[in-house]
Amino acid sequence: MPAWSEPQDLKTWMVRGLSFRGTVLFLSVIAILISEVRFSWVEVLVGRYLAVTNSHRPESGSVWEQGRLKQVATQTLEQMVTQQLTAQREAREATSLTQLIDGLSTSQGTMISAAQFKTLYSQIPDVAARTLFSPILMLRISADKSWDRVYMERENGQVGIYLLDRGNNVLSYTTLTEQQLKSTGTESPVLAGTLDGQPEFAGRIYAADRFFMALDTLSPETQQGVLSQPRTLLAAEGTPVRVGISDEVTADMIRIGVEMDTPQGRQVLLTMGQEWAVWQVRMLLEPRLSKPSSSKSIWPLRREEQ
Repeated sequence: MPAWSEPQDLKTWMVRGLSFRGTVLFLSVIAILISEVRFSWVEVLVGRYLAVTNSHRPESGSVWEQGRLKQVATQTLEQMVTQQLTAQREAREATSLTQLIDGLSTSQGTMISAAQFKTLYSQIPDVAARTLFSPILMLRISADKSWDRVYMERENGQVGIYLLDRGNNVLSYTTLTEQQLKSTGTESPVLAGTLDGQPEFAGRIYAADRFFMALDTLSPETQQGVLSQPRTLLAAEGTPVRVGISDEVTADMIRIGVEMDTPQGRQVLLTMGQEWAVWQVRMLLEPRLSKPSSSKSIWPLRREEQ
């Protein structure tokens, strides 16, 4: 058996190096090096070990903290970008103004093209559409090619709609409250409860039979001005009990509430009537009222400026 002590001369070095054990040892080292270069198994094993023991190592120091902050900032930015892209996609795919407004969040607004807004606007009934923008105004800014886009935002229970030009200058705007949204058809026009629970109708609530009897004596044009879509009331479940007239005037329109007695209880259906037509009905219901000489004279209802 050869000794494992250090050789004393060169001949002994060569004999031991070319022996079977020396050759096996040399080939083994070469194989290990080649496999490491080819498969990087040492790095893989070290990485797996670090990953398994990662939860047991303390995360302290400025390097760890900077890395954590960078990761949190990256994730937050990705979420913001994803939310913005999703909101813009849903806005472009909206098929109605109702869907578009329902998709608005309180943290960010939505920008759509003027062409899309005109398409959605044209789907709204004429009476409700006039509470947003005058059709003549929209035709004018479309004709002079100054209107380019529309920005919409939700804040403090209101929805702001801004008509903008290419330089983002405001051509016209309107702000709608939750009550006005209900009257424009962007929300359900049905409220649970009675007219007594709506302060805007206080002092102007009439029996339904008396209201419709007075309306029946007026011309068809006036009837159309008061109730533009009477078939909606006819199709509603229940029987009309009382009718309330709001004390607010918005864009020459007045909200009318019809209290219905339904199997589910009392409900209030909201609709909009033109100011001049509603005034004629009130003249019949309350003869003590005198018709104003013009729409700008003293009007017993409070006008709400937009």
